[in-house]
Amino acid sequence: MGGRLADVATRRLGFLWAVLRQLLWFVGLVVGVLALVQLLLWAAPGDPIDLLGAEDLRAELEAEWGLDRPLPVRIGQGILGVLQGDLGSSLTVRPGASVWTLSAEAGTRSARLLLPATLLSLLLSLALAWSDRRLRLVQAVSVMPVFLMAHVLVFSLNEVTFSLLQEGRITRPAWFALPLNDTPMRSLLATAILATGSGALSSLTGELSAAMRHIRGSAWLEAARARGTPLLPHMLGNLLPPLLVSLASQIAFLTGGLIIVEKVLLLNGAGALLWEAALQRDYPLAMGLALLAAAVVCGARLLANIARLLIDPRLRVPR
Repeated sequence: MGGRLADVATRRLGFLWAVLRQLLWFVGLVVGVLALVQLLLWAAPGDPIDLLGAEDLRAELEAEWGLDRPLPVRIGQGILGVLQGDLGSSLTVRPGASVWTLSAEAGTRSARLLLPATLLSLLLSLALAWSDRRLRLVQAVSVMPVFLMAHVLVFSLNEVTFSLLQEGRITRPAWFALPLNDTPMRSLLATAILATGSGALSSLTGELSAAMRHIRGSAWLEAARARGTPLLPHMLGNLLPPLLVSLASQIAFLTGGLIIVEKVLLLNGAGALLWEAALQRDYPLAMGLALLAAAVVCGARLLANIARLLIDPRLRVPR
């Protein structure tokens, strides 16, 4: 009995230590992102004062906005502000508005694209991997960069619709012409583009296909088939760990693509706001949005790794 209790305690400690390692990895990455963004902003030419044209107030504004402080101090203050829940206020995009508020509102709008796009990409990849076929057309379309795919789709839909309107075959749709009208069509296009563009669908399908082939060729699956055991639960259980890793990587692709897709389709989300913050050199807002993106990407990887630890006890062994 004592040996069994000791074994259970050892497994629990191993799991807790593995989770702690993942949490430390998450915190380290977020801190690294904050430092990197501060470094990039410091190295970028110009500052918000140049855009305002207030050279006579430069000294006063630099002191107020902290632009006159050394880089290590600015990095430390940025990290301290995150720990205290205060990223400051927007300088130029929405002067005086809370960065947290602006980031949260824009992030909520972007999540309405990110989550459906992730689900759509996952379902399409699973269907292709399960049938063990990777269609050439899907691969060709998926390799297309998201900005090119967005422009091609918008141009094609507008041209075809305009031709049909001139011929009198259809009445004017509510979404015509893209992307000017604020209709659900823009969100549907953005979801489809994010789910398939820049090789996202092809990459995820390839990873899942490789995992599926490995599972189908395993000895334990042959043994289960010989015993007459249902194979689907076993296959799904063994496919889940690589699926989680691939899905976490997919979220990084999709988060990066948001900036381009939202800008092309005139969607007012976190990606478009980050673009605007960079153009207007709004340092606090750019850092807050970069932190939000890092938290989404790193958080997805953190949750995937913790789920894998729960599924596979072998991963809990310290290395």
